[in-house]
Amino acid sequence: MKGEIKFRNSEFMKIRRAKPEDAEKLSEIAFAAKSYWKYPEKWLELWKDDLTITLQNIAENEVYEMTENDEIVGFYVLIIKDNSAQLEHLWIKPENIGAGIGRKLFAHALKKAVSLRAEKIYIASDPHAEGFYKKMGAKRIGNFKTEVDGNERFLPLMEIEL
Repeated sequence: MKGEIKFRNSEFMKIRRAKPEDAEKLSEIAFAAKSYWKYPEKWLELWKDDLTITLQNIAENEVYEMTENDEIVGFYVLIIKDNSAQLEHLWIKPENIGAGIGRKLFAHALKKAVSLRAEKIYIASDPHAEGFYKKMGAKRIGNFKTEVDGNERFLPLMEIEL
């Protein structure tokens, strides 16, 4: 039911660094989460490379996953460059949206960025996620122009100061 708050027993939930063998599962979650917003199948196929988490992503970046009873329910990818960070991915399994997992992962990403001396986090947000990031304290600082299947899209470019 949309809008229903799903309470979780945090005793069984953990955030851990992603392992290379998790790449396929993380990619599945990214695809499922993007599909949740009812984008056309053709667009999802065009976004395949962007939604695929590779071994290289995991090896070169800060990739953390949340598990519940050892099942991955969400993850994020944080790319650190100099004194800033880019939140490249933050995806939650669709059946877990609204359970507070996104908030916990985002808070973890903020702490991780601070520990790595980032002063800001930048987010090129999906339009459907802009409200979430605003609730988390990010502000819109512009637009990021993209094109998919001949359609211009403007993604919210957001920033959060640490």
